[in-house]
Amino acid sequence: MVDKLNFHSCEKINKSIMRIVVIMVERDIDPEIISEAESRMKWISHKGKDILYEDYTNLTGKQIARLVPAITKITEEKDYKDILLLLDLSNSFANKEATNAFGESGKISQGRLKKTAVLGITGVKKVLLNFVNKVSKVDAKPFDTEEEAKNYLVS
Repeated sequence: MVDKLNFHSCEKINKSIMRIVVIMVERDIDPEIISEAESRMKWISHKGKDILYEDYTNLTGKQIARLVPAITKITEEKDYKDILLLLDLSNSFANKEATNAFGESGKISQGRLKKTAVLGITGVKKVLLNFVNKVSKVDAKPFDTEEEAKNYLVS
């Protein structure tokens, strides 16, 4: 029985590894970008609930566009569900490339996201957020403070 369990456990692990490899090849995402994406993701807790915090602070549109597919891939691989997502775009610059990346990510992640809050949305970025919301149907909400965003997510 133990050998059978170990075999099946190894088989599941191998299938998971193969799935990751296939996704990486399909999306052609450099392992260094995956590593950087992982360093910009963390789970935080607020009022007893877990929130996935994605840090896009101080980035250019090109850098954001490079990271978004990697973060989406990681989220898919880990098969997260009912995600309370907090995106921080403070001091970042969005462009068409970044907006498109968020739109595509939203389409892919839509069924996994319970609520999405966004920080650092000022000026033109509000128009871009509206575009992403229309394209992806994620309905991300902008907030001025992290506390407001976290309270919204856990409400």
